[in-house]
Amino acid sequence: MFPKLHPALGLCLALLIAFPPIALAASAPIVTQAATQKVEKGWFFFEDPPVQKEPSPPVERPPVPTEMPPAPKENKCTKKETWTAACGFVQPGGDFEFQSKQRDALMENMAVAPNDPKAVEAVQYYMRWTLERTSEVTNLWWYNMVQNPELDPTSASPVSAFGLRLMTDVQKGKEQEVFGLIKEEGGTLVVFTRSDCVFCHQMVGPLQQLAQRTKLPIRNASLDSKCEPAFQLGCMTAPESLPPAAALQIATVPSVFLYVKPNTWLRVATGVVDTESMATRTMQFFSAYRNALLKGVENGQNGRASVDFSSEAPTGNAKGLVAAKESGALRVPTDTEISKLVGQSK
Repeated sequence: MFPKLHPALGLCLALLIAFPPIALAASAPIVTQAATQKVEKGWFFFEDPPVQKEPSPPVERPPVPTEMPPAPKENKCTKKETWTAACGFVQPGGDFEFQSKQRDALMENMAVAPNDPKAVEAVQYYMRWTLERTSEVTNLWWYNMVQNPELDPTSASPVSAFGLRLMTDVQKGKEQEVFGLIKEEGGTLVVFTRSDCVFCHQMVGPLQQLAQRTKLPIRNASLDSKCEPAFQLGCMTAPESLPPAAALQIATVPSVFLYVKPNTWLRVATGVVDTESMATRTMQFFSAYRNALLKGVENGQNGRASVDFSSEAPTGNAKGLVAAKESGALRVPTDTEISKLVGQSK
């Protein structure tokens, strides 16, 4: 008895008996390598069919620029023609117009830009540059004045305390001479006041000192019914004082004038003014009036007297080697002359 076989195994055995392996091998066609290369492979060999690639769109090339590209910001800011306030302050070098352009633009930008620190900072940079230039120019200014006294006005009219004291001594002789001439020509000081004017009362003391210094009389023309008590001897009240006051355009009191015969009026003070200032103005204005009168200068207007201030002010300096300089006789000193000048033997 044979064991009972599985139905599938039995079918396999039956096929092997009916078709031996040798016979199957002999009847199968021979496939060469060349033949396999000619056979088109497809999806039945577990390969995907070839994919048809779509043509790629043409690449768009940027157009060729017809103009030059814009210059970098650094180049724009260094040129006057292309500079703007957005560049901030740039050293202008020796170009004054470039400096002016930056000044105006930066100032305007700072003024109209609300709460913009950068706008203010740009102006600060400009101001720092300006101060640096100012410091350099100031030092050169003083150096030139010291080296060339012709450029120094204080050499003739000193402003230092010591120089002013010496200048005062020099001018005293000139001042007394002028005041004496004014007195000879009937000069008078006239002060316009009002009784309700506080400053008019305060000017009494300086005016009394001025009268003592100039030896000139004082007249008080009051625009109301009361003069200052100190000037009762020379008092004139309204309405007699009003026409002269209107002619002299007295819009403010106190006003002090120097009157010179026959009809010359020189204003020397309006409001509260110290004695020294009034004395100096009296001397200078009268001298200018006399110079204009002698030279025939007529530049007066609106009732004002003609004046000429072109004459030189009195000075304590004496002339140096002007004649030698003008004649060309100056020469470079020798070493021996320099040694003798500084007290060194050679």
